[in-house]
Amino acid sequence: MWTDDYIGLPFKPDGRDRDGCDCYGLVCIVYKDRFNIDLPPISGVYCDNNPTTLIRVAKAMAAERERWQKVEAPQPFDVIMLRTGAYTWHIGLVVDSRRFLHVQRGTESIVDDYTGIEWRDRIDGFYRYK
Repeated sequence: MWTDDYIGLPFKPDGRDRDGCDCYGLVCIVYKDRFNIDLPPISGVYCDNNPTTLIRVAKAMAAERERWQKVEAPQPFDVIMLRTGAYTWHIGLVVDSRRFLHVQRGTESIVDDYTGIEWRDRIDGFYRYK
């Protein structure tokens, strides 16, 4: 499966390569590898986990969202955007109708179930690159 090439990448704030990446960096790596698409790097926003930083992340993601079309039936490689409270600040890649690839602070990149209790109520939407 295509995810095998990306599982186990270490988390690194603002990371945009295989030596370490944040959640958006993982999306950038996959889109470059699989589709030869260079997404804007959007660096300098994800440097820690405090509320002020998360608001900056949410604003950067909202601005980038214009490049993406919201879809109701996600397909592999579509982006899933997730929120905590009022802010959307986490992103991953759809693997199939239940799972997504993502990375977050304190972990390596993994495939997780977005229909499970941890994520299902936090889904902001699914998006396809235009």
